[in-house]
Amino acid sequence: MKLDNLDVIVKNVPAAAAFFRDVVGLTLRVNEERYAELDAGPVTLMLSPDAMVPMKQAAGVILHFQVEDVAQALEKARSKGAKVLLEVTRTDWGTESAMIAGPEDVVIDFYRWVGPHFSGDQE
Repeated sequence: MKLDNLDVIVKNVPAAAAFFRDVVGLTLRVNEERYAELDAGPVTLMLSPDAMVPMKQAAGVILHFQVEDVAQALEKARSKGAKVLLEVTRTDWGTESAMIAGPEDVVIDFYRWVGPHFSGDQE
């Protein structure tokens, strides 16, 4: 079994699609008023205003995008007008991470693996 598609329910598909294309840098494959598809590596990110079953709008969702250079990804997003929620930070669990506000309460995390770093470590 593998996860290969992620459908995020949003009110404004064109705006969300433009955000993920312009700010995050994903490739837009399908761009319609009520449906969009973006290439997110091994996962396709699908955006739509509703689903085949009753659902609420997106909230409490963090999309984690692995990048080679967190600071560069953050600066590109900032230059496109993204609201920065977390500047580049090294986590205790081994990532360097920065977060921006995405459309409709979705949070975008740009991260890369750097190895464990615990508060008791000496540098």
